[in-house]
Amino acid sequence: MRRTVKKGTAFLCSLLLLLSRGASAVSAAETAKAIETDAVEVSEETAAEEEKEDVNLTVSIFENIEREWILPPMQLECESDLGLSELMDKLVQYAYLDSATVRGGRLISLVDPFGQTYTSDGEEDKWLIILNGIERTSLTDAPEDGESFHFSDGDTLQLVYSSLTTSENTASTASSPSRSLSDTPDELPWDSSYDSVISSACGWLKNNSDSVETLTALGAAGYSVDYKYLSRILQRIRSEDSPTALELAKSVLAISFSGISAENFSGEDLVKKLSEYPDMGRLDTVYGLLAYDCNNYTIPDDALNSRDAMINVIMAGQNADGGISETQGEPSDVFLTALSLTALAPYRDDDSIGPCIERALDWLSGEQHSNALYYDGAVSSSRQTSAVILALGSLSVSLADSRFSKNGIHMLDALMRFYSDGSGFSKKRGDTPDAESTELALLALCSQKNRRNSLVLRSPVTGSGSIDFSSSDEETDSSSETKTDSDVRTRMHSGLIGAILGGSGGIAVMLGVILWMKEKFGHHSDRFS
Repeated sequence: MRRTVKKGTAFLCSLLLLLSRGASAVSAAETAKAIETDAVEVSEETAAEEEKEDVNLTVSIFENIEREWILPPMQLECESDLGLSELMDKLVQYAYLDSATVRGGRLISLVDPFGQTYTSDGEEDKWLIILNGIERTSLTDAPEDGESFHFSDGDTLQLVYSSLTTSENTASTASSPSRSLSDTPDELPWDSSYDSVISSACGWLKNNSDSVETLTALGAAGYSVDYKYLSRILQRIRSEDSPTALELAKSVLAISFSGISAENFSGEDLVKKLSEYPDMGRLDTVYGLLAYDCNNYTIPDDALNSRDAMINVIMAGQNADGGISETQGEPSDVFLTALSLTALAPYRDDDSIGPCIERALDWLSGEQHSNALYYDGAVSSSRQTSAVILALGSLSVSLADSRFSKNGIHMLDALMRFYSDGSGFSKKRGDTPDAESTELALLALCSQKNRRNSLVLRSPVTGSGSIDFSSSDEETDSSSETKTDSDVRTRMHSGLIGAILGGSGGIAVMLGVILWMKEKFGHHSDRFS
């Protein structure tokens, strides 16, 4: 009996121990679950806090009718998840604006502090939204779905009020500004030694490069190329399926300087494709405007990339120091500023564009070093120097201008430091010549020799171009011919005639040798017969 009681007691103790362990396990599981839940909540709170952390945003508002700033570029510290509506409310709160209306992620209208109203009047496309240099329809791709938008640190937001009226801007390919942009009327005399530099640089370039940009530079310098060389580059352009905006603009320039209208290049209108190209960056836009004006192509005023729209994008990139950058707020860039001035040169008499040009010139003057060169970082660069020379030539600003002549050194002499005798130009002093540096140097030299923008044709071309793309370089028939403008056709014929004459001369020499050998050895055979 006692043994039975002991067994029962032991069983009850074991049961109680198991139950207590089970309860502990349940309690531990519940505790772990609670900790996990708290961690998730903390994680969500942390993510929400990170989502809402402040970022630096550069914002500006520009109107295209009078071409004035409604709000000049300014840095604003704001929450990353700030939407356009909240951003406009903040600008109203800070008294930068009087009021603003936003609907569906788009700006509809605003009133500036002076009471001036800018509204779409039902036409929402009067307002352009440009984020980091790329045009967008709204800040949210699908605002109706309630998607949120988040700015990133360093973003640049530009709002442009664009008029839909007909543009009064027209390209003037050989105009001079009504007011002088230079502090001296004196022009530097052209040194004839530069002619031999142009000639040797063209020859070196043709033998060492067959890029699209090379074709433009050779055409601008008036250097003749043969049919085989020309067709090889044009064939490459024709076979490009999905060119970028920059490639498309450079192709229009090259085709135009080949004597062919880019509006009818083997049945394709490349100018129209460029005018409809979406999401063009600042550099793309600069080259695009240069491509339009090289042959004074007609662009519809309502085109996505109209002349007015392109001018706005370029001018909107001007920083407070006067220079221009790819993304507004970033350090101004010498090359982009100079190329932008070359593109804006035909519009320099416009009252709103003129001041932009003059501020950029002042900034470029301050960036020039005492040796009259421009630098890329800490190293002098022919690329930047050539671009500035081209810009000054396009704007009829003399290299003798005190702003750009340092210590008695003018920029053409300074540029010659990058020239390798009998060949081309290098990017850095002492380096071997390269194609890009030589192309830019040729454009710079020609702008000074001819006192004009070397990226604008002297006379417009209208002819279409059709190349036999079915044959390879080795199989190119000399009888095939491009249907081009008359001057280019003449150059091609000259090359072909030269080749034929050269071949004829060779044949004549060979016949003479054969006759001489026949006469000589004929006498020997008579002697031994």
